[in-house]
Amino acid sequence: MTDARHEIKQLKLADVEANFEQVLNDVLVSGELIKILKDTGNAILISEEVWCGLTETLNLVSVPGMRDSIRAGMRYPVAGIATGLDW
Repeated sequence: MTDARHEIKQLKLADVEANFEQVLNDVLVSGELIKILKDTGNAILISEEVWCGLTETLNLVSVPGMRDSIRAGMRYPVAGIATGLDW
């Protein structure tokens, strides 16, 4: 009986892994988030790229004055700004 239970658990684990791989591929390809809903609490699955972007944005706007500086810079077209590469 123990061997049968072990095989059933392995089969279920394989199904979970296959489903997770499909979900993960969907997140990485589409860039969209996936809501995971449970009675005990909900979660969101996002790609690492999206997570890094979110945390970088939060870090930047947490610096005093940075939000206003970014907004002020957004008022000017990028094409009209000289950079060190233009010299």
